[in-house]
Amino acid sequence: MSSSFHLTRVKGIPVEIHISWLLVFFLFSVALAGSYYPEMAPGLSTTAYWAAGMLTTIIAFASVLLHELGHSLVAISEGIPIKKITLFIFGGVAQMEAEPKTPGAEFKITAAGPLTSLAIAIVLFALYYLFPAPGRLYSESIFFVARLNLIVSVFNLIPAFPLDGGRIFRSLIWHFNKNMLKATRIAVNTGSAFSFFAMGLGFMMIFFQGQLWGLWLIFLGWMIYQAGQSSYSQLVFQETFSGVKVSSLMSTALETVSPDLTLDELAEHFLHHKFGAFPVVYGSTTHGLVSLQDLKAVPRENWPATRVSSVMTPLKNCLVLKPDTDAAGVMMKMASLNTGRALVMDEGELVGLLSRTDMMRFIQMHMVLGSDQ
Repeated sequence: MSSSFHLTRVKGIPVEIHISWLLVFFLFSVALAGSYYPEMAPGLSTTAYWAAGMLTTIIAFASVLLHELGHSLVAISEGIPIKKITLFIFGGVAQMEAEPKTPGAEFKITAAGPLTSLAIAIVLFALYYLFPAPGRLYSESIFFVARLNLIVSVFNLIPAFPLDGGRIFRSLIWHFNKNMLKATRIAVNTGSAFSFFAMGLGFMMIFFQGQLWGLWLIFLGWMIYQAGQSSYSQLVFQETFSGVKVSSLMSTALETVSPDLTLDELAEHFLHHKFGAFPVVYGSTTHGLVSLQDLKAVPRENWPATRVSSVMTPLKNCLVLKPDTDAAGVMMKMASLNTGRALVMDEGELVGLLSRTDMMRFIQMHMVLGSDQ
């Protein structure tokens, strides 16, 4: 079951709402209807407060969507497609299908978001102060959304990767040292330092002041830390495997087993060859893949009467790649499918086997022998 649901399309970009957004919608609405509006605009009915609270929350997240559209439209103008925009508990994210190719492009794409939020804040503050109506629901709503956009703009400029400020910081480092991966590592380390500071401050607020708001700082710091590490790992994969084909990584010295082999005989193959899996082949036909885990799933007393064909993963359920497949996305695909191996086939003929171990070994060699990483 997907954790997000489709809302609409804007400029051809799918917009989704993550299920966590519903929690924020509820909390914002309760806070606005239960305390903020009764204090700022007293004397109205509960229904009016709730209607204003829910409407203001929707408008607030519409402004978050505009923030992400700011990123997205500039990215598209730089030739980078946008997969989708997702609104979630901490705001939103525009998922680009590729990293910016130049530091200038990244700077423009990233700065567009905070500038959009700042522009919204300026326009709404101008409306609030040019046409004052203190104590009116619509006026207090305008002020709330204006202030929220100002906070979003300033918060996103914190130089903690992958926040916008961290990406702007990376673009500047990248501009001067001409190495995107090194710039990313510096930006991620800076973001990690901020994350640990935020978490430490959160713990201090809880233990020394008894303020439960410290939990938000701890959670926020942890989320930024995890997002930064994940972004760096993905970039390492992309940079390492850029231009590399599966044919350069796969194992071609293949040991195969017949689908008619008993599991007793299969166990002997595992002991002799020290492999974790074997392609299942009969004649020139590839039937699938059998792993050590498949063998272990069958009670030992049943091994003599059980054939490989009954425990293997059939070809239709295997990850099958072509030799000229770009290796950059294969690791992520393996992770999403929870598989450690892929069969490599060319026009129906088995030509190799690619394992996660092969790819990790290549990464290690690249880190040791490659240029400044």
